[in-house]
Amino acid sequence: MKQDIAQATDFQQQKPDFFEDAQPLSANEVAGELGKALAVCTRIYHEPDRANTDNCERSLRSAAHGIMQMWNDVQRIKLERARQLGRA
Repeated sequence: MKQDIAQATDFQQQKPDFFEDAQPLSANEVAGELGKALAVCTRIYHEPDRANTDNCERSLRSAAHGIMQMWNDVQRIKLERARQLGRA
């Protein structure tokens, strides 16, 4: 557990995740992915008896894909900016 927390706060480049080949998302696609996560949250916390766990898993996987794609894009931007500052 301590190692996980340490890795979460470590800002050095981490291992790439399995979504690294994804294409940039549009604003509408981001909103859709976040909407899926919100729908799961609403269902499991407010209507757990009606929650279809298979659908929840698919929705969360899709939302996670979008979030990790944005994470990777941010990391690429940070790396490029660091490179540019190092050359200046």
